[in-house]
Amino acid sequence: MKRIDEIVAGRPVFTVRKEESVQEAAGLMSQHKIGAMSVMDGNRLVGIFSERDVINRVVARRLDPAKTTVGTVMTVNIVVARPEDTLSSCLKKMKLANCRHLPVVDGEVLIGMVSLRDLLQVDIGEKEDRLEVLQNYMFHLPPGDAHKS
Repeated sequence: MKRIDEIVAGRPVFTVRKEESVQEAAGLMSQHKIGAMSVMDGNRLVGIFSERDVINRVVARRLDPAKTTVGTVMTVNIVVARPEDTLSSCLKKMKLANCRHLPVVDGEVLIGMVSLRDLLQVDIGEKEDRLEVLQNYMFHLPPGDAHKS
């Protein structure tokens, strides 16, 4: 089973400063086709800003996205993944926290973001690989074995 650091390796890390406006953050999320960004205060991870935050904490409250800062509407009680975490352990964390994104941190350093979609795609890929091995094992007769039946 893959570790999370293998899944996020080589991917860009998109962040937003807590002082930036919701409108700026939403524009970046749209541009990069992502559903959440890590919120930074300098080099320190202080929250996560997601599509849910936009809907529940900005649109539903009729706040002006251009005047509302990310820091005032971000999720602050975040759950994080560590590089050594497995796909399975991250899925459990997401289920318990009812979230769809996990920032990946190594000590105090943000190294990536993993989404539920990312994890499910890896999980499906691993299962397809195992299924192929099993099908090859079950339905492939080595040369010479066909005459023994």
